[in-house]
Parts: sequence; structure tokens; C-alpha cells
Amino acid sequence: MPNRVLLSKVVSRPRTVQGRGFSLVELLVVVTILAILARIALPAYQSYVTQSRAQAATADLVAMALALENSFQKTLSYPVYATQTTIAGGDANFTAWTPSQGSYFTYKVISTSSTFTVTAVGTGSMSSSCILTLTNANVRSAPSDNACGITSW
Repeated sequence: MPNRVLLSKVVSRPRTVQGRGFSLVELLVVVTILAILARIALPAYQSYVTQSRAQAATADLVAMALALENSFQKTLSYPVYATQTTIAGGDANFTAWTPSQGSYFTYKVISTSSTFTVTAVGTGSMSSSCILTLTNANVRSAPSDNACGITSW
């Protein structure tokens, strides 16, 4: 029994003031490690965001092409856009189409009665050299310099 009393006194002894807190060196080491991790993680995150926006823009282009194909099914010709025309919404041929990446891409179409090419060009925080295209023959292109985070789709 005397051993139990002795152990309880040792365990319940209060800590001294000297043993509390962190030293300045310890805090500087932690801050340095966090800075290194942030320097590695931030570009990787930004690259991921760019890539995901480009992938969403490719889905917008497919939906845009489907709207043109729907028009072709009804009239046996594509609507004619003789010059490259920006489609922002409100266009009679794209009433069911709304771009999910309209803040980051400008969508354009050029077409004849038998062919079309739809294009997404990066704007805002996306690089203007990020240009994605899709044709009526399902030919898809992306910049080879990885400006969109993707090189093919």
C-alpha cells in the first residue's frame, strides 16, 4: 500500500513553469516546414484547377455540338455562322445550351450548312492560349504546350 501512495504523489505533481510552451527555434522550424509544403502544394493545386476547368469546357463544347446536331436533325443543315461568332446565350440555335465555364472561356462557332467548328478560348484566369476545338467530324484539339492543363481530350 505505501507504494500506491508514493506513485499517486509523483503523478499528481504540478508541472513547473519552465516546461511549458515552445521555443522560438521550434516555431521557426514549423513555419519553415509549412512554407515549403505550401510552395509545393499551391502550384499543384492551381494546375489541378486549370485542368478541371478545361475538362469542363470540353463538356461544354460537346453540348454545343449536340445543339448544332439537333438543329441538323430538324432541318438537314447546320445553322450558318459565316464568321466566327461568339455564343454567350440567347442565341436561337443554342437555347438549351448554357456553358458551365462561361466565366473562364469564350465559346465561338463557325459553320456552313454541312460543317461546323466550335471553339472555347480561355479568358480571365485561364490562359488565352488555351484554345479547345471540336468539329462536326468529331476532330478534337487542345494546345500541345499544355496551356489548358490537358494536351488531348
